[in-house]
Amino acid sequence: MRTDVKMILGLVLLQTSMLSMAVPTIQHWQTANGVKVYFVPTQGLPILDAKLVFSAGSSRDGDKNGVAALTSALLDQGAAEKSAQDIAEQLESVGAQISTSTSRDFTTMTYRSLTDKKALKTSWHLLKEILTKPNFPLVDFNRIKERTLLRIKQRQESPGTLAQLALYQEMFNDHPYANAIQGIESSVGGLELNDLKQFYQQYYVANNLRVILVGGISRDQAEQLVQELVTDLALGKKANEIAEVLVQAKGKSIHQEYPSQQTHLMYSLPVLKHNDPDYFSLYVGNHILGGSGFSSRIVKEIREERGLAYSAYSYFHPMMQKGPFLIGLQTRNEKVKEASAAVKQTLDDFIQQGPTEEELIAAKKNIIGGFALKLDSNKKLLGNVVGTVVSGAPLDYLNSYMQKVEAVTREQITDAFQRRVKMEKMVMVTVGQSVVQKD
Repeated sequence: MRTDVKMILGLVLLQTSMLSMAVPTIQHWQTANGVKVYFVPTQGLPILDAKLVFSAGSSRDGDKNGVAALTSALLDQGAAEKSAQDIAEQLESVGAQISTSTSRDFTTMTYRSLTDKKALKTSWHLLKEILTKPNFPLVDFNRIKERTLLRIKQRQESPGTLAQLALYQEMFNDHPYANAIQGIESSVGGLELNDLKQFYQQYYVANNLRVILVGGISRDQAEQLVQELVTDLALGKKANEIAEVLVQAKGKSIHQEYPSQQTHLMYSLPVLKHNDPDYFSLYVGNHILGGSGFSSRIVKEIREERGLAYSAYSYFHPMMQKGPFLIGLQTRNEKVKEASAAVKQTLDDFIQQGPTEEELIAAKKNIIGGFALKLDSNKKLLGNVVGTVVSGAPLDYLNSYMQKVEAVTREQITDAFQRRVKMEKMVMVTVGQSVVQKD
């Protein structure tokens, strides 16, 4: 009995210490030309990580699908008087990295450098030139455009990619989220260099930028670096809000033929915006349903009970407007009908009954126990700070994260899933080879 009491007390003390774990404070200020800055100083490694986040994702493409992604890809191909080769060599000489990426909501410039004087001065100056003085060289535009067109063609060789593209097109319909981030062959083929320059001039402006820094520098250094970085950036206008996602009244199932032994199955609908009040209930619930790997309910039902797939998963992907809740798996072609029915039944059971108390306790323990791993490096910490900033969450979001997880109840999970996950509105996409069923 005493041993049991000691074990219980130990678990309580461990959980209490986890819930009170110190989380770095996010410092915030705004530059003279309106750029919002967020900074977390760290101790230990002499490294600075930064992200420049523009509201310049593919949802801003308009009738030029692919222009956002192509613009970001061309930024570091020439700046000021430097060629792409010059930029690459100078970055390599000080061990620094600069890259760009585009999502449906944002375009991000990612920076990493040592904080010694030479490395920081050289690499930060290059970042400034790439940001404020891109050359948009014609030869590199043609090369990257051709590379993009090749990748678009290669999508036809990936049934998983085809399934996701078909799903987004059906689920988001005429909303900008429906479009492929890289564009389609006809749209990218028609893009001209001036389209990229116009997109840059409209969206790569101070009023449309947030700078997030994490690393081994002081607040004074951070302020000086950011001021130097953005002082020559045009003021511009903040991008308009992305249009609201309207969920279709009735779901459907669609199939695309593909010559393969496995069929990709995706089942989804738009649900969650950033900083949604139901986020923690849905997140903890999904951890139980399909977000915790082999211990999740979906894997147990699909893999262990029925042997229909090696793995299956589910997730919520919050976006600026409603992003998808998605269940996915791969199964043998002849098992598609059975797998589809099993997915729907598992989800329906969870929506109607919610998790068990044992499942909820295990999920909280897993999430809270793994929270420290989200912050155990500059890059991970940066990613979480960026997520906090772009979602519009309070800056103490990470400080209260574990307490909010711990506060979730079975009733809240069941209520949130019943209100938000409407199976009659969900879209199911399968991509694979049809099998004629024998009588």
